[in-house]
Amino acid sequence: MQLADYHATTENIDATTDAALTDALVQAVDPELMVDMLNLGLVYHVRRTDNGDYEVQMLLTQIGCPLTDYLDKMVQHAIALVAPDAQVRVQFRLTPAWTMDRMSRVARMTLGV
Repeated sequence: MQLADYHATTENIDATTDAALTDALVQAVDPELMVDMLNLGLVYHVRRTDNGDYEVQMLLTQIGCPLTDYLDKMVQHAIALVAPDAQVRVQFRLTPAWTMDRMSRVARMTLGV
């Protein structure tokens, strides 16, 4: 699987790294919903910078989400599994608005939607 299979766009990431990031990020589970961030459609864009660091844009399901610190740490840990020396910056976005259309079939079935 690739990040694009979860509606996430990438920049400056080769196919092998993309697959490794995907495998790592599906382990990052939202503690409230018990579904990973990729299947929820929260990961919006992943960019590898020219110096090998990563910038991750994530959508929030609501304004003032109390879990941003937790989600930030989960994403940083997941990327460290693939690129242990890279710096990771997570940016939370409210636009475009997250909708249930971004959720995978797995997430919908898990959540009963």
